[in-house]
Amino acid sequence: MMAVRADISSDQLVRSRNGPAAGFIWDPVKIGPSFEWIDHDTIRVLEGGLAGKILGVKTELMANNAACYLLDQKKMIGTVSIERTPPGKGIVLWDAQVKPECRQNGLAAIMTWIIFRELLLNQTVATFRIRMVRSFKVKDNGFELQNVGMGVIAVRLGFTPELNLERTIHGDNITEIETLPAINGNPPALKIGLRTDPFILTAFVLNPDTMKPTNDFRTYLELKNNDFLIHEWAKNGLLVVNGNYVLRTPQINHFVNRIAVDEAEAIIFRNKIRGL
Repeated sequence: MMAVRADISSDQLVRSRNGPAAGFIWDPVKIGPSFEWIDHDTIRVLEGGLAGKILGVKTELMANNAACYLLDQKKMIGTVSIERTPPGKGIVLWDAQVKPECRQNGLAAIMTWIIFRELLLNQTVATFRIRMVRSFKVKDNGFELQNVGMGVIAVRLGFTPELNLERTIHGDNITEIETLPAINGNPPALKIGLRTDPFILTAFVLNPDTMKPTNDFRTYLELKNNDFLIHEWAKNGLLVVNGNYVLRTPQINHFVNRIAVDEAEAIIFRNKIRGL
């Protein structure tokens, strides 16, 4: 659907700054490749490996769920799935799928941006959560990382782990650390054994300059042998783990600056969002 802009008058703009948006500073940042709308259900990707590609867009908003789909010549190549829990307020991203041949081109970020905006425009209040619990699966050849794109999006949008990561990866709570090689286009990862719930934690790290997964296996070998480094990456928000991610109040401004298309809309969104 077309990225409809939320309209607000100059008087409303001033009054709105007395609410949750008080002190908000408009400082827009992209979370994925630029694209342009050709019509109400078609976009053209402007950057990255799919630059120039024309894709169809379909969104669905229902009482308890929502979704965004991308289509290439009417064939689905990506989908983002949302639960609206509780209905009319909670927005929970629980799945993002992109066809293997189209991955690592920012399509999950585009779909997330579109559906989050669509929901914000249709709700009077919103909370945000990203469900990342099933971020790895067991295969015949061992563990395979999945939902990498969701983890990257979570960090870029300012979401933080729901669990107390500092306490969870404290040295006394770690029983073992195993490095997992890159497989099927996914980055290397760490498999961390724990004495307490969730008992197994998988994690990958982001390059601080690009905010993309680090593919240098030597980085993971260093982390395996140094608990302090793991804490440092986590402290800097660069360690992505298999747990739920939530948008907390201190990061709402960060989130809004990546979702809104202009300052007026940003203020509307800021006043709608509640931290978890």
